[in-house]
Amino acid sequence: MRTLRSAVITVASCVLLAGHLSGQAKVQVTQGPELEEFLKTAKLVSLVDIGKGVTRSRKATLELNGVTESAVFKIIDEKPMIGVTTLEDGRIDAEFQDSWRTEVAAYELDKMIGLRMVPATVERRLDNKVGSLQFWVASVMDEKRRQKENVRPPDPQAWNDQMNKLFVWDNLIFNVDLNLGNILITEQWGMIAIDHSRTFRPFARLKDTKLMVRFSRSLMAKLADLKEPEMKARLGKYLAPNQIQGLLKRRDLIVAFATKLAAEKGEAAVFYQ
Repeated sequence: MRTLRSAVITVASCVLLAGHLSGQAKVQVTQGPELEEFLKTAKLVSLVDIGKGVTRSRKATLELNGVTESAVFKIIDEKPMIGVTTLEDGRIDAEFQDSWRTEVAAYELDKMIGLRMVPATVERRLDNKVGSLQFWVASVMDEKRRQKENVRPPDPQAWNDQMNKLFVWDNLIFNVDLNLGNILITEQWGMIAIDHSRTFRPFARLKDTKLMVRFSRSLMAKLADLKEPEMKARLGKYLAPNQIQGLLKRRDLIVAFATKLAAEKGEAAVFYQ
């Protein structure tokens, strides 16, 4: 049985490497038009409850032309609530929303800024329900396990660079549900960010700047290049106007914060490629 992970593809269509076969690394696709088309058109073989989490996610097995892969299907669609909400763990959350729509928005935004961490995610109807369908990425562990077992990355600097991008990402999308179990690690130490159903709040403030200490120049350039018309065109189906406005305001705050930090500590200490 073939899978997309073992299929022969061009390097240009992939973003991460994972897996070994006969001592050679094989390409694992996590983003791209081919994978999006697979998620949209592949035949549904099975759909089973994952059995954890509060978003009623299910694992879908898909098949197309002899290629079989898995994906996460999420249908939760709780609209934004005015005021504060008490969550299942007792935390208080403002402007609460939990929706499959922001899963798709997160992937589309990831592609716009070149983050390369959110797996391919599309809108699809399965079992007569509409929701987000996200590619199931093969991983060897999550960040919670890595920290618990004190597993050290082979290239600490490369790992820290990825983590610094993630800190910027979580502030950009106002991720209130940041969980170490939602940071997956591939065999090649690529970082994968999943579970974005509680993101994109309309707030014109950053969630937590303490961990934002270094910034990728390429990522910051992509952030600075975001334009409202394009964002409305790409994200408007899944985000409300005030969510897009909040996103743009947080972008401006991130750019200002990085600029201020560089002025205080020097650009070499703050920026990396």
